Amino acid sequence: MKARDTLIFIIIVLAFLGEISALFPEEGIAFGKRNLYFLTLEEILISKEEYSSQAIQRLQAIEESVRLQRYQDSLYADSLAFYTNFFEESPTRICVPNNHWDYFHEFFTDLDSCLERRQIVRILHYGDSQIESDRITSYIRQHLQEKFGGKGPGLLPAMQPIPTTAVGQMASGNIERYIVSGMHQNRASHRRYGVLGQFSATNGESYISVSARNWKATHENIRQMQTIRLFVGRDRKFGARLTLPGTETAEEIVTGDSSSVKVYTWIMPTPVSKFSLRLSGSAEIYGIAADGTSGVAVDNIPFRGSSGTFFSALDSTVMVSMLQHLNARLILLEFGGNIVPYTRTEKSIASYSKTMSEQIAYLRKICPEAKILLIGPSDMSTRVNGRLTTYPSLPALIEAMKEAALQNGAAFWNMYEVMGGHDSMIEWVRHSPSLAGSDYIHFTNKGAERIAALFCETLMVYYDYYRFVTENNAIQETQ
Repeated sequence: MKARDTLIFIIIVLAFLGEISALFPEEGIAFGKRNLYFLTLEEILISKEEYSSQAIQRLQAIEESVRLQRYQDSLYADSLAFYTNFFEESPTRICVPNNHWDYFHEFFTDLDSCLERRQIVRILHYGDSQIESDRITSYIRQHLQEKFGGKGPGLLPAMQPIPTTAVGQMASGNIERYIVSGMHQNRASHRRYGVLGQFSATNGESYISVSARNWKATHENIRQMQTIRLFVGRDRKFGARLTLPGTETAEEIVTGDSSSVKVYTWIMPTPVSKFSLRLSGSAEIYGIAADGTSGVAVDNIPFRGSSGTFFSALDSTVMVSMLQHLNARLILLEFGGNIVPYTRTEKSIASYSKTMSEQIAYLRKICPEAKILLIGPSDMSTRVNGRLTTYPSLPALIEAMKEAALQNGAAFWNMYEVMGGHDSMIEWVRHSPSLAGSDYIHFTNKGAERIAALFCETLMVYYDYYRFVTENNAIQETQ
């Protein structure tokens, strides 16, 4: 076909499309009780990138609002007004009990002093499949370790069936895994699951190897493990030997109460990226902590398919012992997404809220030193009358979760609101590159990093406020 003929053909097609679009009403054509919707010619011609840049503007505005200037050189009244406005108005604010904005101050004091005290301050990040494979957690870990010090991936199960971007693990021999909640459950006949909500029972010889990933998505600090601790219970004729590549066994230190949890500790002279454990005898293995010698440790603890209602079913003796050894100072609970499709009534929402209240109360009882932050679910889409939209019950469920947290002495972060609220998940999916998957439920890796970055930025505003109050109090005391 000649160039002139091609041009004429294109003009005719465009003219035809224009005539066709004029024939259809904007609201579509009704067929029974449903409408068929047609894209306008303008919508067809808008590229995915152009659409995404328009749809995501709200998210970008929220991100910019968090990255506020610190007013370090401003008057005290100006700075106080800045923080007051953020805590009361910002979509990314963390809601705290009784509006006590100093809720995290004790936690921040621990962070500021952990290197000086040669101490590990631990953050436990529990969640559903939204945090699986170390997603979201990995960004939080790297951000806090860069600011406050710390190394390593944190607390790991003895057996890890789901690959993560943090470490690769292998387990062999006479060892079996049990987990308290989520999909693919293998329940034990008792409640001694420990802090990870799972344990592995060994009887005879078994082997565990841990190796830091060398993937693009793996953060650098994960590859530096210096203090290895093995948490053991119900041990009989048990022995553990740690081996490093190309070296002999590192020195072993055994501490803890043998009646609840015994801790085997190995401290390397320099950080390592891999190690192996040879276990003999019988015992319950509650976890392996791979940390630095001081600083922040952030643990990724996912439960696929869970709604976070299992904590009160965990044996408190083992939990208390492990939490004390680990020095847990902040507990993040990121749940709610798995219950959304089943909370269609006020009664079902109230029931879940009551159960979450019980979980928070239990955690506060067994770990009074830790602050608790409940993170609500992201926006989630379903089809209503043939169109994708936010689950109708989701806003009410989130509000109930918020009340459950605040009334039980915990803080609350509204991830749904941070994303942009109603139908924001659709925008996250359509963004280029996609920030959420085609299931309209889970974040992509890029989306997980983006929401984690917003969380970290928000948490640091509360840290800046802590420093602001502390420094001004010090100045007033010297005057």
